[in-house]
Amino acid sequence: MSSDNLTVKDIVENLQILRVRYELPDSSAFVRYVPRFDDSQPEELTVHSSWGIPASGADKTGSFSLPELVNELQYAYILAHTFPNMQAMEFFLAGFDTSLSQLEFIGGNYDFDRMWITSGVSNLGIPMAIFLGQRNAVNGQPSVTLVDHRQQASGQVVYRAVRGAGEHVGEDFYSEE
Repeated sequence: MSSDNLTVKDIVENLQILRVRYELPDSSAFVRYVPRFDDSQPEELTVHSSWGIPASGADKTGSFSLPELVNELQYAYILAHTFPNMQAMEFFLAGFDTSLSQLEFIGGNYDFDRMWITSGVSNLGIPMAIFLGQRNAVNGQPSVTLVDHRQQASGQVVYRAVRGAGEHVGEDFYSEE
């Protein structure tokens, strides 16, 4: 099945987001969520951070569907963006970088330590960018949102899960079926 023909339900049920622990030379570490990870050669990680320190190693520590991922998060939210091709994804990410640069140029301040972006091709063959933010996004709860750019270049929110109590997903909805 072509990634263009995947329905939103297909993506939500079959997509796997990987948790990866990146180790830094000073013995600290950080966790990111990525579309793909190869143990022999970790997927390139794009991290917007003021650290400027490359990771010295990385290990995959988990794999989650979108509903499972919302129960993994504690004080964070994730926006998973899907694209029709790599060119569309790279264009989107380049525009994001440009807008942050413009904000800094006009005297704005953006806290890079609270914003991370990873990108790559998912297990379903769909180019993806995953944004991880450090705050609870919906009603004080962690959330996972799927934004689909395959039909509309600007993207459309097609799925969201918000954590409830325990393993229960408190809110789980599709805007397109």
